[in-house]
Amino acid sequence: MGTEATAADDGAETTEGPSAASESGTSSASGSSSDEADDTSDDNPFDDDTTGEPVPPPFDAGNVFVVGFNDRMVFEYDSMLEPVSSWSHPSFDAVEGPAGMVFDASGFLVVAAYDEFCVFSAPDQAAQCHPKIVPQRTENIIFDIFDNLYTTTSTGGTDEIHKYDGGYTHLATFDLPTGQLTGITCDPQGDLFVASQTGAVSTIYKVDGNALTVLDQFTVAGNAEGLQFAPDGNLLVALAAGVGIARITPSSPSALVDTISNPGLFWPVPLTIDGAGNRYTGDFEDGTGSALADLFVFDPNGNVVVSREPSELRGPFGLVVAGTALPCGAVPPK
Repeated sequence: MGTEATAADDGAETTEGPSAASESGTSSASGSSSDEADDTSDDNPFDDDTTGEPVPPPFDAGNVFVVGFNDRMVFEYDSMLEPVSSWSHPSFDAVEGPAGMVFDASGFLVVAAYDEFCVFSAPDQAAQCHPKIVPQRTENIIFDIFDNLYTTTSTGGTDEIHKYDGGYTHLATFDLPTGQLTGITCDPQGDLFVASQTGAVSTIYKVDGNALTVLDQFTVAGNAEGLQFAPDGNLLVALAAGVGIARITPSSPSALVDTISNPGLFWPVPLTIDGAGNRYTGDFEDGTGSALADLFVFDPNGNVVVSREPSELRGPFGLVVAGTALPCGAVPPK
């Protein structure tokens, strides 16, 4: 079990929302394009079919969505981490619960269940599901800048990355030199970065998404989980066993820039950011996700913007912020 949270059981501790900071953590230094004209009416899912006027996106911008792997549910919170809704789906009742999660180019929420991808057009509104090429736990999924979907496996998983097109047609499966593939993200140029748990140190591979070849690799001390690029171009890595969120240079030989840690954060797994560069994560607690998870939002300096200690869910894997534009992994509604 990780360090026990000392906050009250009634949930979120806040300041003024994700644009401000109060509580202090610690920060320690140590494709393709098209020549066709854009259709501005019929193909836009956020236009009213009659008037062409914009309608509100199906997922409120700034709301946070988190998978509860052991609850077999998706939980929605507002920007202050106050509960908004939660839901399940028949696909979540497979061999294991859901894991990775991402927004697609239409602003719909894609959840990786054990044997299929289920697309939600609004909270608790499943549009359709698509079979995976291999049923397996999929800890992280992302769309790259060309609308291709990539999936990792998980701790204890194989060395496979699966690539699909935007319509969920399987394109390729390729292996990396080592397995236990957890975090995956990409840089603004579309190259992939994949974390592999390889022991006392983790290996991060930079991969050409088209050629599916390794371009570079470097290590970071600890058990790497989620990955995400920071606004300054450095790479954020969620590191388990009480380490926190490290910021490192994204090429070999990589260097540690700093680490955000907090006494209540023991096993960060999912990792994302918002437009202000705030870091969002969920605590897998004892590594099995059997205890109620703590949720945190840190500002870039390591201060706690808002936390929910504990939350209502167990085993946070996928975590996304609606309406956030990232290099890849989430897109704002059109």
